[in-house]
Amino acid sequence: MTGKKNAETAAEAFESVMSFSPESFKDSYEQFAKGMSAWADFQKGSVEAFMASAGVVAKGFEKAASTQAGFVKDQFEEGVSTAKSAFASKSVQEAIELQSEFARTAFEKNLGHASSLADHWTSVAKEAADPLTKRYGEFVELVQSYRA
Repeated sequence: MTGKKNAETAAEAFESVMSFSPESFKDSYEQFAKGMSAWADFQKGSVEAFMASAGVVAKGFEKAASTQAGFVKDQFEEGVSTAKSAFASKSVQEAIELQSEFARTAFEKNLGHASSLADHWTSVAKEAADPLTKRYGEFVELVQSYRA
């Protein structure tokens, strides 16, 4: 019984393969090629979205570095100016007051600068995520279209 069943299964498989005509093979191949072309186009768009996102991040680093360099320069100049004033002061009390004022304002400026950097990086992250988020949505739509 098993031998007969195996023979029938093999015969069915052979008939199934033989039922592929050159035209049905051509149609299947064209459909496959069209699908691969669509996938390649989609991947090209994905690379473009990634590059757009990377460009946003690069510009974000550039702006942050420029802002940081300016901030450090200003803080250094204020520190040097305060040190000169403290050395030129007429009393220890005056030097301590200058130093205390410098420390207070420097602390406030550092907090403000840290806050502005945090805002900057939050903005960069949102902007950099936009092309990738859009691309993910397009991917979901593409997958859904194949499921339908």
